[in-house]
Amino acid sequence: MTLPFFRRTGSTQSRSRLLVVGVLAIMAFTIALLAWWVIFHLRYSAQEIRATAEHLQADRQSAERALAELTRHQAQNPAEFLRLAYPQLDWQPGVSPGQELVGGYPGYGVTIRPGRLEHLQAQRRASMRMFAAEGTTFLCILVAGTALILRSVRRGMELIRQQANFLSAVTHELKSPLASIRLFIETLELRDPTPEKRARYLANMRGDVDRLDGLVNNILAVARLDSGRFVVHADRADLGRDVADVVEALGKDASQRRLSVDLAVPAEPLHARYDLGVLKTVLRNLLDNAAKYGGADKPVQVTVARQGDWAAIEVRDQGIGLAVEEREKIFEKFYRVGEEMVRQTEGTGLGLYLARELVRQLGGGITAESPGVGKGTTFRVTLPLDHEVQA
Repeated sequence: MTLPFFRRTGSTQSRSRLLVVGVLAIMAFTIALLAWWVIFHLRYSAQEIRATAEHLQADRQSAERALAELTRHQAQNPAEFLRLAYPQLDWQPGVSPGQELVGGYPGYGVTIRPGRLEHLQAQRRASMRMFAAEGTTFLCILVAGTALILRSVRRGMELIRQQANFLSAVTHELKSPLASIRLFIETLELRDPTPEKRARYLANMRGDVDRLDGLVNNILAVARLDSGRFVVHADRADLGRDVADVVEALGKDASQRRLSVDLAVPAEPLHARYDLGVLKTVLRNLLDNAAKYGGADKPVQVTVARQGDWAAIEVRDQGIGLAVEEREKIFEKFYRVGEEMVRQTEGTGLGLYLARELVRQLGGGITAESPGVGKGTTFRVTLPLDHEVQA
């Protein structure tokens, strides 16, 4: 039944990769267009300034020739002619025809109006600043938008992969106890076992049923948490006593993996506010995680103590440990440590996520600490004290 889903998953991942390639190609093309646009306008403005300067020089030379003719014909008021015909030029009076205004150059006092070329250069610099600002702004927007798109695509691909792993894990978690229950039922149907064997078969079947019930309850709890429909009822209680009772009950639960627990609780009552059902679910998931990744032959230390204004529960295993980058990831939905370990251990990737969300519902927090890979992990749950009683 899961094969079509995995086919759709592979197809979706292929489309996501094509989308990433397409986005990167569009970004590269847009950056190339932007660079071409900036270069084109800078070159165009430089050519425009050069052409204007050449035009002004040609006007100055034409004005000099015209003034030479007017002077030869003794025309009156040549400056007025200069001002009307060439408004961008100036004529310095008092300079006689043939007099060198600049050494080696026989000028007639015709000059380009002061500041004209400087004004063009200033315009070009302003255009360059404008192009740089606009181009940088557009590029930043493009890069930011592309980064957001790629991030969303990557997160989507990761979620699809995790969901596929989750479906595979849930299928296995459902099939294993169901196959075990069917085997015991068929055995009971084929022959009448001894009372001892019948009791053992029934105990194993009950354990498988409880295991299925725990899995379904976890999935339903996650669904209620995600939809905002999960309700907790926090009451004042002795945390040390309840943790001891829960650990003892879980030790007798046939659905739980066999685990040796070293329990340390305070001699005096440690009153905190919590929901006992939520506490049981959190401890079940933490101990189940310790059994999967810590090894059934290695004892797990469970400690209850007061830490400042908080009541703390520590679950310390001697298992595979955690890398630094995984200390937060392990609380994400569907996340499981290491691909190799995923294939070797059972689980759905919901236990620690559910534990974190439930503890948050109680107003507390949960953290994971580890000296490194292969050196064990310590999970610390903090819950608010009942200050009226503690005082």
